[in-house]
Amino acid sequence: MTAQHGGTGPPAEPPWDVAALFVAERARLGELLAGLGPEDWQRPSPCPGWTVLGLCCHLAGDDLGFLARHRDGYYGTPPPENAGEGEFVAWLDDLQDEWVRAARRLSPRVVTGLLAWAGPQLAETLRAEDPRACTANVSWAGTGPVPVWLDQVRELSEYWIHRQQLLQALGRPSDLRADLAGPVLDGLRWAYPFRLGQVHAEPGDTVTISVSGPVAPTWRLVATPDGWEFRDEPGQRAVASLGMTTEQAWRLLTNNLPAAERARMTASGDETVLGILRRTRAIIGTPR
Repeated sequence: MTAQHGGTGPPAEPPWDVAALFVAERARLGELLAGLGPEDWQRPSPCPGWTVLGLCCHLAGDDLGFLARHRDGYYGTPPPENAGEGEFVAWLDDLQDEWVRAARRLSPRVVTGLLAWAGPQLAETLRAEDPRACTANVSWAGTGPVPVWLDQVRELSEYWIHRQQLLQALGRPSDLRADLAGPVLDGLRWAYPFRLGQVHAEPGDTVTISVSGPVAPTWRLVATPDGWEFRDEPGQRAVASLGMTTEQAWRLLTNNLPAAERARMTASGDETVLGILRRTRAIIGTPR
């Protein structure tokens, strides 16, 4: 049997209040930006071509686009029709670069003001959505609809990841406090059942992913006739295991982990399965 993409998929019941998590995330972003000096805004960020200010302009653009789509039902920049993943990624990259170029006339004070203005409205919009409705699309988690809460966590994750990139640009360590890093990682993990659908598997085959550090989950994926599922207990046969730190986990799943760091992860078992685990990304784009 070949496990089918997605297994049973994410449960309908939301594991967190994502709006409350977003409020906490926005507060930490505000604290970070309030302490920046003039030279800090011009530091290069990990996003090629974008300074710290440019990355913050991108976040402000994300805020405005989210409100337009989710609150107002307005799609002013629809993607190309019938676009493949490569074409869609190129379109999205161009759209984001266009926004950041246009926003370069905005000062740090204007940008931080926009973020402070939009934050409460994003939280209110998230609260107005039905997190249990199976109407969302998260392309890295499967081809079919998923509960809205997973799409909300995907949005939260983008803001959290970009804040880690800002910290990196400023020469500071990642903020791996479990109250936000835990839900972010727990959302990103839903890329694994989908990607493991590429491999031949027998029912009971088990893949174990262990994370160590401030956030230290152990994820067990077990093959079933319907696909791979997260289970508390392993199946009959261990196929592969991957071990990594909290820092390595979020960076790997979001294309932010250098090759040298990937080599430091511990791995054993079937090399085909391990290759998929190493290439799994919970973002849109081509794995590096």
